[in-house]
Amino acid sequence: MKRATSQLHEQYEVLIHDHQKQLPVEPELIKRAALLTLAYEKAPACSLAVVLFDDVQMRRLHQTYLNLDEPTDVLAFNLDEDYPDEDGRLDGLDRGSDEKSPPLLGDVFVDVEQARRQSRDYDHGVKRELVILVSHGVLHLLGYTDDDERGRGEMLTKSELVAEHDWLTSLLSRTD
Repeated sequence: MKRATSQLHEQYEVLIHDHQKQLPVEPELIKRAALLTLAYEKAPACSLAVVLFDDVQMRRLHQTYLNLDEPTDVLAFNLDEDYPDEDGRLDGLDRGSDEKSPPLLGDVFVDVEQARRQSRDYDHGVKRELVILVSHGVLHLLGYTDDDERGRGEMLTKSELVAEHDWLTSLLSRTD
């Protein structure tokens, strides 16, 4: 397992930015959720950021970009609207200043307060809900949509598969 996780860290870069104070969140849990989603989807080498927000911050973002004055659980912003292309490549994406860095795929924003509410609604821990939301956001970056029942179901199934992975079990079993 150690070799496999080392390969994930070489192929993918996940940056975590925690801009909220409502809930202590273990960055490694968020990083692993994103890495596993990328690996399950056999995504090309890439870099992405996961940003943790509270309701106020997420409401502002939701209003600014989707003209909806309410918080939401997760928003994803892909840096290349043409991804994925026919070949599933990220050729058009920015590598930043370091040519050795994987191309930047996009940003996932997660509302931790909404995650807490949803964890109660779905009767599971808030950590599990955060994993599901991070995975859901990464799937959006990879081109998945949840505009209909079929898309929502497919994304939920994939996100729950990530949440069940052994690599996350020890982190999820810690007290919420």
